[in-house]
Amino acid sequence: MVERLDCLVTEQDGFFTRAQALDAGYRSVDIATRVSEGSWTVVEADLLRVADWPRHAFEEFSKWCAWLGASAVISHQSASELHGMGSLHPQFVHVRVAGTAGPHDQRLALHRGRLVGDDIEFTGTFRMTTPTRTVLDLAAGGISQFTLDEVVADGLMLGRLDPTVLRTRADEAGDRVRDRVEASLR
Repeated sequence: MVERLDCLVTEQDGFFTRAQALDAGYRSVDIATRVSEGSWTVVEADLLRVADWPRHAFEEFSKWCAWLGASAVISHQSASELHGMGSLHPQFVHVRVAGTAGPHDQRLALHRGRLVGDDIEFTGTFRMTTPTRTVLDLAAGGISQFTLDEVVADGLMLGRLDPTVLRTRADEAGDRVRDRVEASLR
């Protein structure tokens, strides 16, 4: 029981859902006891965290990925910031989820759609879109061309983007994305 949850907790930066604790063999009374003893803290509705887990600047991303489930991937403006591409300063945490994710929160911008493995990087405690996938998502969305140009320029300067790969992937994403990416690469 403990080992099953410990593995998840490590992968999810100390966070876990009530459902994950129940699946690991804990009973509702066990969960309530650990919370009242102070071993676990309630972070959000149905989301808990090991109380003495080390804190850090990126735990917000781990939290939302744990809360939203296995398909959750940090994306769009949030991924761009994490990659150091552009200065988007998003108001929300942008997360891509497959299908219909369960809970929703005003602090999140949820984007629907499945991603393939080549579009995802694993940071250790949360998943996020690769730089190329991030640019494609932003080009398909509503950011200005000026901002997209900045994101692409930063990605190229940092060596996070390959212009040939980006062009190929943009061609596959449709006319609008292709045209916007091509303009950013000029």
